[in-house]
Formats: sequence, C-alpha cells, structure tokens
Amino acid sequence: MDILVTYGTRKIELHVPDPNFAGKIEPRQLNPIPDEMQELERVLDSPHGQTLPELVLNKSVCVLVEDHTRDAPHQAMISSVVPRLAGAAKVQFIITTGTHVVNHPSNQAIVEMLRRAAKDSKLAKHDVMIHDCRSRDMVDLGKTSRGTPVIIDSAAAGHDVYVSLSDMKAHYFAGYSNFVKNFLPGVCAFETVEANHSMALDPRSTFGMHPFHPDPERRSNPLADDMREAMEMITKDSKVFVLAVVSSNRRVTWAGAGEVRPVTAAAIEYLDKTASFKVTPSTRVVISPGGWPQDKSLYHAQRAIELTKNAVADNGEILFLAECRDGVAPGEAIENFYNKLKAPLDEVISSISGTYHLYEHKAYKFAELLKRVARIRMYTNLDRDTVEAAHLEKVDDPQSVIDEWVSVDPTAQILFLDQGNKIAIYSD
Repeated sequence: MDILVTYGTRKIELHVPDPNFAGKIEPRQLNPIPDEMQELERVLDSPHGQTLPELVLNKSVCVLVEDHTRDAPHQAMISSVVPRLAGAAKVQFIITTGTHVVNHPSNQAIVEMLRRAAKDSKLAKHDVMIHDCRSRDMVDLGKTSRGTPVIIDSAAAGHDVYVSLSDMKAHYFAGYSNFVKNFLPGVCAFETVEANHSMALDPRSTFGMHPFHPDPERRSNPLADDMREAMEMITKDSKVFVLAVVSSNRRVTWAGAGEVRPVTAAAIEYLDKTASFKVTPSTRVVISPGGWPQDKSLYHAQRAIELTKNAVADNGEILFLAECRDGVAPGEAIENFYNKLKAPLDEVISSISGTYHLYEHKAYKFAELLKRVARIRMYTNLDRDTVEAAHLEKVDDPQSVIDEWVSVDPTAQILFLDQGNKIAIYSD
C-alpha cells in the first residue's frame, strides 16, 4: 500500500505492506467549501448578534489578524471583512505576532493585503501595523487573577469594537487555537506571554479543554482561562466580533461569525467531530505536522508530536517527517527551547522546575516524550549534528525506517498521522 504524507510543500510517498498498515489519520473534512468567499459572505451577513456594519458605525475599531505562522486563508478573510468596516470612524489593523518574528516577508505580505483591501474599500482613517512584543509603546492594564501582568501594545488599547480573524484548530496547551490568541499572546508584551505560558507545564493545560467548550466537563484549562481573562481586561466593555474558520491547506472547510461564545463553541464542536480521534496506541507511528508552515522549524513542528503523542505506545518508535527549512527555532526560542533540549533529558526536566522562561515548556514536554518512547527518528532538512544534539536520530530515507520495522517485526502495525498540527489524538 502506498501512503502519501505531507512534507514541506510536497507529498512523500511511503510504501507499507497491507498487513502492516494500521491506518492513516488526518482531519476528516478535507474538502474545502467550493466557494469560500460566498460562505464567508453568508456567515457575515447572518452572524450571531449584530452585523459588522452595525457594530462599527462611527466607532473606533481594532482588527486583529493572525500572522504568517498560521496557515489561515488570509486573503479571503480580509477581503470579506474589510469592506464591512467602511462606516467606522477609524480602523487599526494589527498583525498579531505575539512573540513571533515581526518583520518576516510573509507578515509584510499580509500588511499589503490589508492596505489594498482598505484602499479598495475606501476606508477613511486607518493604519496597519505588526505587533512587536519588545516595543516600548505598551500599556499596563493590571494583572489577571492568576497573576499574569496584562501589558499590551498601545495601538490595541481603548477601542470601541474589536474584530478578531481566527483560523481554529487543536492546540496542545491552549486547548484550541481561537480568537482569544489574537489578544494573548497576539498583542501582548513578552513578559505577559511568558507569565501565561508558564502554565503550559500544568498537565491541565492541554488540548481538548477550553473555557468556551460546549461541554461543561471540558472547560478546565488554567492557561486558556488566563488568556480569556486577559482578553476581557483588554476589551473591557467594548464589543467583540469574531470571524472564525477551520481550514485545510488555506481553504475554508467551516466558518462562523458574530458573538464570541456561540461562534467559538460551534467551531470547537466542529473540530471535535472532524479532527479528534481515539486510537489504540501503536508501537510504530509516522507523524507529519502537515507541511509548510506547520513544519517550518522544529519549534513549530513539535506541536504535531504533542497533539498526537497519545497514539504512541510506551517504548514505541516515531518516524517524524518535518522539513524545518527555517531551522530549529525562531530567534529567542533557540536558547530556551533547542539549547535547553540538548542537555541530558533528566536535567532538562529538573532544570525547568524552578523559574520558568518562555519556550522552556516545549523542551520540557519534548524531554518527557523522549524518555517515554524508545526513539524518534527524523526525516528533515536539518543537518545530522543539529538533529542528534536534540536526542533525535536523523534518517536520509524515511522508507528505510518502515522497511526496517517490518523486517524486525513482520507483524508490526504502522500508524500514519498527517496534518498532525491540526488533529488531537486521545487513547482508547
């Protein structure tokens, strides 16, 4: 049997004998809506609550747009929303980078999309900017009940209406990527993100749990709830309008618009039906994050391993396919993620039990998994020394790993997981 697995911007074909094929898991709904613009127009015309033109009329509006690391259908979302802002007194567009790279060419491309759309829609007073978590131009709004300082970009403060464009998917510690992430970490200072993300070490901060989940039994996630509280401190008594989509390869498969809770709960329900799976853990698993930009670096690709780790039995083996054309990690993440991970695994885990530094949770979680499984072999553009310094094994041919598994154990059951950054795996 030939299996196609995503890698970078292409597909890799792998062969596994039929008796050894345990299945391939990827989001159930892969077929995009034929006319995504028509669908976005439909949900915007009939939102939960007031329409955008009604909300923004003569108001100060802040539009939050995800950065280039999110493979959202930016052009379609921007094109459908911006014309509806024509009646606003002023509009502030912000690319919500959180702690990500600011002046990336792909972020600049989103800026240009916004500028063109604003010009075409004849927006009177507007500005487009990319958030910088290290900027000096910040506003301190106090602390959440968990002690997180809420310090935000001054450009994001004090608006009458906030419009958040969000591509939703499972998130390994925030429960789900959703509109709240455009606020925290999206427009927050580094120290705010660091304080909030320290809660990623809490086992209750995990995928499938969020304060807006339609199931009351699945609302306990301290990190996500801290994000919610920060968002409410930022917006205060302002109106918040959400355009949420679930996408596949930058094409819309589901969309909803309007008030925060009903839109987010509906998207979560859709994700639970289409991208959540219960499996019996396997001893041999092939994992792909889903290609570019999900595998742009080891830092980004690791999310797939966290979301799918329940599919791997104790002492099992993983073949991890992640191109990593941008290296191991962006900027500051190299020190607290990759360099931290190079230490002996017990030392990685024990060293993070004290004062938390941003990105250390990724090293901590990676080290825990590496101690639980027998090995993780990686097919990647990263060089061998870089891969092996992080306790992984570089392979030059992924097919050779599958052939070896079958040769060593002719009864081996090999499970394939594609688009791992967009699925959530629960063990039976």
